[in-house]
Amino acid sequence: MENAGFTHQNMEKRSWVTLALVFASFLLLFAILGYAGGYGKVVDGLVDTTYRSTLLADMRADYKRDEGEWSFGYFVPLAVGALFWIRRRELLQTEVKPALVEGGLVIVGALFIYWAGYRGHQKYFGYISGQFLVAGMVLWFLGWAWFKKVFWLWLLLGMMWPWRFLIGRISSPLQAIMVKMTSGFMEVIGVDAVSNGSQLLTATPDPKTGDPISLDVDVACSGMRSLFALVMIGLVFAFLRVKDEWKRWVVMACVPVIAIIGNFVRMMMLYWGSTAFGTEFAIGEGHANISGYHIAAGLMVFVVALIILSFVTGLLEGGFKKLRRPKAVSRQVGEE
Repeated sequence: MENAGFTHQNMEKRSWVTLALVFASFLLLFAILGYAGGYGKVVDGLVDTTYRSTLLADMRADYKRDEGEWSFGYFVPLAVGALFWIRRRELLQTEVKPALVEGGLVIVGALFIYWAGYRGHQKYFGYISGQFLVAGMVLWFLGWAWFKKVFWLWLLLGMMWPWRFLIGRISSPLQAIMVKMTSGFMEVIGVDAVSNGSQLLTATPDPKTGDPISLDVDVACSGMRSLFALVMIGLVFAFLRVKDEWKRWVVMACVPVIAIIGNFVRMMMLYWGSTAFGTEFAIGEGHANISGYHIAAGLMVFVVALIILSFVTGLLEGGFKKLRRPKAVSRQVGEE
């Protein structure tokens, strides 16, 4: 019995030592070592190409850029921790069977990506490396069964890294879709509208100024700004409310469509607000001074998204069968 207790104490001690080493490794790679400097830092009028900032500093700086486009990244680790805590009883019952070979290969590959990014001053390589290092650690210490259980949490953790290079690639096609969708709907309801790039010109006069109402489908109104946040929300829905893997993928496939629908609702709210109260009230004065109504219309995107996501997950999980059964029973009683 003494040997068993001694062995158990040793195993517990080794576990804590292992966690401390893993934490120290991530701290060294991402918070202490200089990694990427981009185009360099200007010092006394000269560009210092040897300058390297840490990946953690790069992340914090990227969270602030583009009007805080990726500022939700601060809350991603908290969300992952909260979701793990909610499902902890189920997760902690998963068998621990370390996949040393597969986990080791993933870790080695992640470290190679880290090195390549270091040599090329490419911070995104560092972000990719961090994501795969987490996967490798899970496989190495816990095994495939655990990785399958926390796969969606791992994907959610990927939203922590600010993938800002995607912003330009996604915003342009979304702007075109939003302009065509809004102008097409306006034609259906009898409103004359002409699209000009990312701008929508209508024949409806502003009740305050008398000028034609113009809607500018900028990056935010295109759906790109809400898309990334909705991906995060979709991952939460997929993890908590859907059981089967294929259903979770269906939920995630619906997220871009939901983002477009939500932003279409916002665009129509801005148009109807402009027709009723004027452009200054509904939209504001330029990008720097948007109105409270404009902010409320932006929040409506997420209200619409949550309603649709709830409907989709309920439909996938058969939550509407109960609504149909009483009708079937009442028909049988009526026939008798």
